[in-house]
Amino acid sequence: MNQRENIQELDGNLQAFPSAERVFSEKQPWLKEHFMPLISIDLAALNPEWQGRVVHMLCPFEPFECYIGEETAAHHNEFTAPNWFAFRLNEDNQYEFLGNEGYFLRTAVNHWDFDSEAEKYFQKMQENVYKSQENVAKFGYLVSVNYPEYNGKHNICNFLDNMGGGLWYGNWTESAEMPSAFKMSLPPVGTTWDKLDELPNDGIEISYQGNPFYFIADVAGYNYCGSGADAIILMYEPVSQIVLFTFDWT
Repeated sequence: MNQRENIQELDGNLQAFPSAERVFSEKQPWLKEHFMPLISIDLAALNPEWQGRVVHMLCPFEPFECYIGEETAAHHNEFTAPNWFAFRLNEDNQYEFLGNEGYFLRTAVNHWDFDSEAEKYFQKMQENVYKSQENVAKFGYLVSVNYPEYNGKHNICNFLDNMGGGLWYGNWTESAEMPSAFKMSLPPVGTTWDKLDELPNDGIEISYQGNPFYFIADVAGYNYCGSGADAIILMYEPVSQIVLFTFDWT
């Protein structure tokens, strides 16, 4: 699989800020209330066998504290858990959420207060995404919304920190139990960092019904939103067409 790092320029395989209508299934219009689409990735850039398939990097508004989904366990299913959730990619390359809307705190079913301090924080994230979108339209690259200048020049951020290659060991691997539909195996306890580097995917294997997930990309949420996870991690399983997300926080 092809691998790239520190991507700061767009090409024909990457489209920044796709519309919600392009990204989400019309069956679930409420998804746009919970996610900000950041960039679409043509999977043929990573594997020619995936020609015609496009996935989308997303930043959820939540969490304000803790992990996303940590306070909504009553609404979880086999595809959702704290810090983990999944979509199915339909024939139109749109996401269909495999969980319930109650997974998100920002819903009527969870009696969300849309006048809360947390909501103000989320609205600021949305404003920052609009600002990032304006910067890309104007300059052709992402500019940090928190620190827009560095040494008298634009402080340029990555569209993606990593694309392709393998999974990497981090806090995300053990921060929360993953959804029951999926299986994850980790390297033995006590494996040293130098030994991890010698293992494919740092010794991490994630699968659904015996079929492996492939690492597609990661990026810091704050590159686009001014806040968010240190790494939004996107994985893809081509047999079921499931796209799996988790987050690394430091």
